[in-house]
Amino acid sequence: MTMKKTKNIMIAMLMAGLMVLSACAEKATATDSKILKIGTDDTYPPFEYRNDANEMVGFEIDLAREIGKKLGMEVEFTSSNWTGIFNGLNSKNYDVIMSATSMTKERLETYIFSKPYMVNGQVIVSKTGGKIIQSPEELAGLKVGVQLETTADIAATKYKEEVDFEITKYDDVIQTFTAMKAGHVDVVVADYAVAIDYANKNPKDYTITDVMLTNEPIAVTIRKDDTDLKAKIDTALDALGEEGILKELSVKWLGGDYTSNIDETLKGAE
Repeated sequence: MTMKKTKNIMIAMLMAGLMVLSACAEKATATDSKILKIGTDDTYPPFEYRNDANEMVGFEIDLAREIGKKLGMEVEFTSSNWTGIFNGLNSKNYDVIMSATSMTKERLETYIFSKPYMVNGQVIVSKTGGKIIQSPEELAGLKVGVQLETTADIAATKYKEEVDFEITKYDDVIQTFTAMKAGHVDVVVADYAVAIDYANKNPKDYTITDVMLTNEPIAVTIRKDDTDLKAKIDTALDALGEEGILKELSVKWLGGDYTSNIDETLKGAE
């Protein structure tokens, strides 16, 4: 064998080895990521929103970072409009959704969820000093504000089949409360935890009624085939609950503990 042939063979072997190493590195990067990518609609206080410094803050922002610590991962947030947030998960723009996402029977057909970490359901919020709604039937003739394509929207639309009232849909939950304060709608249907936040901060403007239209606790939304990731997040949530961190975050952002004694029996609009 000539020196030239020997040299060519060695070069070919070296190139093949480099290709194998490159492929292994790509595989390791894809399967052993140290970043947990989270999709969120950052217009939903107190869960996730922008403060005066344009920083993303809120209950789930803090919670996500605590989950990341338990998993030994950095967390990276991707801001998404609510109407496109599930498409973003399907397209793998991020690994999970943390955006006050309610567990529902319909969503469980397409996704898996972590263990729920906050009680939730759709409630009716009225103007303070106005009529207190005692039942969905008392919505008759009223103007009801909801956020577009949320479970509040779904619940109100379902009840409208039996009770004659008007629904006005808004892009952001903030707009629904602003509209009621301005007199454009009579009541708002919203997540329990969000209603608590608005009523606590603005008691002269908003009052939560006793009507709970649904029961749909909040959890991390995960693609169906990512069962290993679900197991890891569940373990992290268990630890955060046992250490009292979940409770601390709830008290910090909502003024009380809404992370304990969660009823996991899902109840949609009847």
